[in-house]
Amino acid sequence: MNVTSVKYDHWHVELDDDGIVWLGLDVADKSVNVLATAVLHELAGISKNLCDAPPVGVVLYSRKSRGFIFGADINEFEAFTSEDDVKAHIDETLETFQRIDDLPCPTVALIDGVALGGGCELALGFDVIIGVDDPAVQIGFPEVNLGLLPGYGGTGRMFKRAGLSTALNMVLYGKSLNARDAQSCNIIDILVNNNSDLKPEAVKVIKAYKGCEFPDPLIDDPADLIAAETAKIEARFNENNTPAPFEILRLFAMKSPNQARLIASESHIFARLMMGRASRGLRRVFALNDAVKKQGRGKSDVTHIHVIGAGVMGGDIAAVAAMSGFTVTLQDINAAAIETAVKRAHSLYDRRLKSPDMAAMAKNRLHVDPTGTGLHDADLLIEAVAENLDLKQKIFADAETKMKTGAIMATNTSAIPIEDIGAVLKKPERLIGMHFFNPVPVLPLVEIVHTEASDADAIKRAMCVSGAMKKLPIGCKSSPGFMVNRALLPYLFAAIDAVIDGENADMIDQALVEFGMPMGPIELADQIGLDVCHDAGLVLGMSETSKSRLQALINAGTIGRKTGQGFYQWDDKKAIRPRASYDADALHAIALRLLSPLVAECRTAVAEGVVTSRDMADAAMLFGVGFAPHTGGPLFWADDNPALVTV
Repeated sequence: MNVTSVKYDHWHVELDDDGIVWLGLDVADKSVNVLATAVLHELAGISKNLCDAPPVGVVLYSRKSRGFIFGADINEFEAFTSEDDVKAHIDETLETFQRIDDLPCPTVALIDGVALGGGCELALGFDVIIGVDDPAVQIGFPEVNLGLLPGYGGTGRMFKRAGLSTALNMVLYGKSLNARDAQSCNIIDILVNNNSDLKPEAVKVIKAYKGCEFPDPLIDDPADLIAAETAKIEARFNENNTPAPFEILRLFAMKSPNQARLIASESHIFARLMMGRASRGLRRVFALNDAVKKQGRGKSDVTHIHVIGAGVMGGDIAAVAAMSGFTVTLQDINAAAIETAVKRAHSLYDRRLKSPDMAAMAKNRLHVDPTGTGLHDADLLIEAVAENLDLKQKIFADAETKMKTGAIMATNTSAIPIEDIGAVLKKPERLIGMHFFNPVPVLPLVEIVHTEASDADAIKRAMCVSGAMKKLPIGCKSSPGFMVNRALLPYLFAAIDAVIDGENADMIDQALVEFGMPMGPIELADQIGLDVCHDAGLVLGMSETSKSRLQALINAGTIGRKTGQGFYQWDDKKAIRPRASYDADALHAIALRLLSPLVAECRTAVAEGVVTSRDMADAAMLFGVGFAPHTGGPLFWADDNPALVTV
């Protein structure tokens, strides 16, 4: 059958006068190209036809303006119910890619944008890869972030083309390469100017093609390389929670690796990981991230943000807002606090932004405003002063008389009900909550808090502002603690009560670190500040023993990391604790016991409509406090742990 005589839903196949087949991908009903099952099924048929009647050459390219191929359709992964199902899908795809690899004519892939995961794997099956020298080009394997490794032959083909060190690094850490770095690693063969037309270059390559030679893939010492990377991974991950990096290391450590052996082993490992709990949880995190991100998409009319309060939270909110393109005025009665906040912001820009010019522009958008003159012109006020109701009410009562009509007033309160703060306002519907999480430059969540009276347009605009700041906004009904602190504080106070009762703080923290939390609850309390925990506990509730112990520590001036002493001594950013080894069963029991109140509060919050769904409760805990990602969120995890009910 002539390959060009078939009408495809997703592929445009054309034979030109030179006998070259142009294979253009334009996935139907998608804004970007993804290798969905239907796309791969059509490609299988195309590859068979090409084998039956090989043309002079084949060129793969994207017919969409946004990127090359973004990878597999991750949503389809949930349809697989067994390792055998996964393996059957992989085998069919590998046969398709291998048929293209084996074609007797030269084949060329044109990469003009994102080529990740399966998109990168498909391109690696072509003889010559031509890339565009453009920042939009990304080449890599992000599968490890989903608890997986490449499944369509990526490990073997990347090993053959780029060598052991590059292949291992790309698969193990999931970081993408830009076009120039990809060329230096032998992944891209020809790099063309951003304004060039790739197609004439492809024709020239096909007409002059004489075959290609790749360097020795084992130029590095495999044993030394694997040992070094293993030490790094063991220091960062627990294999029980995140098995994928360990499986990847064992794969590349095989004796005498080559393309065929790596691909054969890779497919079995992929199927096993796909059906495991860790990948299920991490894929859910990916889906939740995408769902929440969509809530922040869209444009708002907010261009000028005024921040009151130049402490750590307010200063960092102002810094991130200016880095994200907003004009920002920062107000505080303490001139030293503003100076410190600006220095911290400038350091952030120098680290994060790609060029000195971009850093300079961000610095110019952040304005010192000790008297608050910027409040008059601001489109959005974010208040970030101490958790004191009287102080907050005073700030907003004054702001209401100065701000222009339609401007949004937002508080960064972590626990005080919005209704209480807005009780002094003539138009309380103007006030909403925008609760950021510390450290603001790192944690992506923003709780967008509303009351029954809140203006719906203000809520939507605040969502879009959060999205523009590259944050993940989740709507929450106003209630004490909102979503995250409502669930987090009972967990922290349960741990504090346990320490007061004589339990080992280090053992408690180690139990939760082994579970997968970024740090244990006692260390976290010190990190947050025992004064902050105490004040939140007054609003949300805590035991008399916790209240008394925290007050004693506060009176002694030992409130955690910021004073160098709390429950632990601190060496700058690190708590000094033994980090000892303990019985695994004992640690598991501690984790179940302390997480039970957190899970219970999440369930109650959903039942009370504080958030709209279980998904949003899990997303809030994942993105607000870094709840163990491999679990997929506390409620998703609790479904598989009935012991939580009885602990």
